[in-house]
Amino acid sequence: MTGLPWLETASLFASGSDALARLVRWGVREHGWRRVWLPSYYCPDVPSALMAAAGSEVGLRAYADAELWAAHDLTTIAVAPGEVVVVANQLGVRARPDTTALEARGAAIVEDHSHDLASDWALESTADFAFASLRKTLPIPDGGAVWSPRGLALPPELTAGSQANATEGATARPIARLAASLATRKPPAADDRLRFRALARTVAEPGGRPAHPGISPVSRSLLPQMPVDAWRGRRRRNLAMLADAVASASNAQVLVAPAGGVAFALTLLFRTDEERVAAQRALTARAVVPSVLWPLDPARDWGVGEADADVSSRIFSIHGDQRYDDADMRQLAAVLREVLRG
Repeated sequence: MTGLPWLETASLFASGSDALARLVRWGVREHGWRRVWLPSYYCPDVPSALMAAAGSEVGLRAYADAELWAAHDLTTIAVAPGEVVVVANQLGVRARPDTTALEARGAAIVEDHSHDLASDWALESTADFAFASLRKTLPIPDGGAVWSPRGLALPPELTAGSQANATEGATARPIARLAASLATRKPPAADDRLRFRALARTVAEPGGRPAHPGISPVSRSLLPQMPVDAWRGRRRRNLAMLADAVASASNAQVLVAPAGGVAFALTLLFRTDEERVAAQRALTARAVVPSVLWPLDPARDWGVGEADADVSSRIFSIHGDQRYDDADMRQLAAVLREVLRG
C-alpha cells in the first residue's frame, strides 16, 4: 500500500472505536492510565465504546472543542500525570495542535486520524499513540488501526473466530480480485462499484456491525491493494471543484483542510439551523443526500454541550471521494449552485 507507512507497524481491530477502546484498556494495565479526555464535538460512538470496554477502570472527561474551523485550544484542559488526551482531526479540517504543555504535565497524547489517514499531521506525528477507523475513507467493510509514532509497544491484535475466518476467507478472494481491478480502471464502472459494495456487506452483521472484535480477513487482504495516494488525490480534486461551486454562497461557510491535508467531504456550516434544513430538503429533492457529522444532543450524548449542539444543527457534509469523477462533480456542483443561490 502506498501512502500509509504507519500501517506497517499498526495493530488492527474491527473498528476505530474498538481500536481506541483496546488501546485504553491496554494503557490502563501497562501505563496506569486513569482518565481519558475526549473532544466535546465527536462521534458519540467513541465514548460509548470506551465506557463499555473500560467501565470503571478509567474515567472520561470532555474538553470544549466545537470550533471546527479553528485550531484546537488545548490550554484549558486540566490534565495530570496518568491521563490521556484524545485529539481528533474531525472531518479532516483541523490543523496539528501544540501539545507541548499537555506533555509537560505528564499527559499521554492519542490522535484520531480517521478522516484523513495520510495528512501531513498523521505522517509526521510525534504523539504517543494514534488510531483511525479505516473504513471511513477506504472501501472495506470494517477495520480500525492503532499505531505509535514514538515507537511504543502496542496492544496486541485480536483474532477472528474460526467460522468467521472460513466464511470471510472465501469472500476475500473475489473481493480482492475486484479491488485490484478497480484500482487500475479509471473510472470504475457503476456495476463494479455495486458489486464491490455487495461483496463487502457479506462480512458484516446486519446493521453494519463487525462480526467479531478483530479486523476481518477480507479487510486485511484488501488493505495492501489500496492505492491510497491516488484515491486521496481524487478526493482533493473533487472537493476543490465543489468548493469552487459554493464559494459565492452567502449563507454557508466551507470548512477547508489545512496545508498538507485533504478534507473528508465538502462540509458546509450554515448561519442558522433553518437555512441548513432548507438546503438539506432542496438537495434531497434533487437526489443529493448530505450527511450530518454528527447529530449531537446534550440531553442524549455524553460530553456534548450547547456549543456542540449548535454547530451540529448548522452543519452538513457531502461526499466527493474516489467513487466520483469529474462528470459527477460537475453535475453535483450545478445542483449546489442552484440550491445555495436559492
